[in-house]
Amino acid sequence: MVTALVLAHNGIENIELVVKSFQLFCDVEVSLVIVDDGTTDGLQDWAKDQEDITYVFLDEGKMNSGAVLNMVRKELGIDTDLLTMEGNYMLTPKHLSRLCELLHAEEEIGAVSGIVCNDIRYNPNLILDVQDYKEAIDMVDTDENAKGKYALMPHNHVVLWKKDMLDEIGGFDENVNSLRAVTDDYCIRTIKADKKIMVCTNALLWCLDLNRQREELDLLDVDYWDVLEKKWGMHYFNDIYNVMLIDLIEEEKENGFSVLEIGCDCGATLLEIKNRFPKAEVYGSEINVASAGIASHVANVVVNNIEEENLPFPERKFDYIIFGDVLEHLHNPLKTVVYCQRFLRENGHIIASIPNIQHISVMEGLMQGDFTYMESGLLDKTHIHFFTYNEIVRMFHEAGYEICSLKGSGVPISDRQNELIDQLLALEGRAQRFMYIAFQYNLKAKMRKDVES
Repeated sequence: MVTALVLAHNGIENIELVVKSFQLFCDVEVSLVIVDDGTTDGLQDWAKDQEDITYVFLDEGKMNSGAVLNMVRKELGIDTDLLTMEGNYMLTPKHLSRLCELLHAEEEIGAVSGIVCNDIRYNPNLILDVQDYKEAIDMVDTDENAKGKYALMPHNHVVLWKKDMLDEIGGFDENVNSLRAVTDDYCIRTIKADKKIMVCTNALLWCLDLNRQREELDLLDVDYWDVLEKKWGMHYFNDIYNVMLIDLIEEEKENGFSVLEIGCDCGATLLEIKNRFPKAEVYGSEINVASAGIASHVANVVVNNIEEENLPFPERKFDYIIFGDVLEHLHNPLKTVVYCQRFLRENGHIIASIPNIQHISVMEGLMQGDFTYMESGLLDKTHIHFFTYNEIVRMFHEAGYEICSLKGSGVPISDRQNELIDQLLALEGRAQRFMYIAFQYNLKAKMRKDVES
């Protein structure tokens, strides 16, 4: 049995479609509850005519989402697994049964979500780009079994919570406004309680109004970041793994090997490595205490400043040492990659992603006299070192490494920027086009034979 709480606010057309999708594709026993925080578009009149839903009207008007969820759960005496969602998502076949299957596959699993298939921003665990709802329905696979992977966050706000976990951890934070912030806050609490979160990669959702969803995310960002900063001591929560770096780990699925990530943040990349290589041993080093506290629930993590050169690990322990956008934050990255040699096994590899300061967007600004630091990106105000392709090659060669792979990944550039690249290449013959197009470089290197001891 599942109770679905659908939060609604002035979107009766969408609510009707959401309810219809439950009626068509709900394949488990469900109690559907529409929670109306004071709509004025006729939802109340429509709901009175519906026999298969429970309608709750909030006389107080719009309330914090955490308070709403707790109040409705208490007043209705809900004593089942709980699906929380906004009235902006439609189910596809087998969605709920697959979530339920995963939720109860292991005792430690506390929350499960699916994949929003029509916006790649909301499905980083399985990149899909579906054009309409019918296509979403048609692409649901016929496999009877749910397919899942462990995650730090659900990446959408349609989440099935296990009843026993809700009872153990307690209610949602009533001081948190948006459902996005409530969901992510409870996911952090879930992780800290040593419960697991899963994404079901063959349980698809259709978002009815992407523009509305994006606008709400923008408007609620203040609330979201405020929760992270004040409650959890983090400036941001990085739950997106670095697929470019993971793809550089060339191992068979059943292989056992050891990985250390320097600057592992909350552990997203290490968790995905465990998803792909279940026998891998994953370790992390993280300077931020709050982030390390979360990562420690998914990997063996130490709070450590790599530049102090006091990693508490045995020498020759790791097959891979990962630097995901870290080297540019160090005062002496050359010294650090030399130091890491003592922890690499024979034929071990350094894997790194490094931003490219020669990218055309930076060059364009320089030619206009600008080199303005930003909150994030190539000119992130926390960057200490800057790298080009040639400087990366020089540094790793000087450090005693042989580069096995060094490839750029890019972002779209404008026609004007393409023309500027042509002009720069005409002025100077040594540079190559890719050096202006690469937004960051992904590197794999191993110790040279003449350096190994």
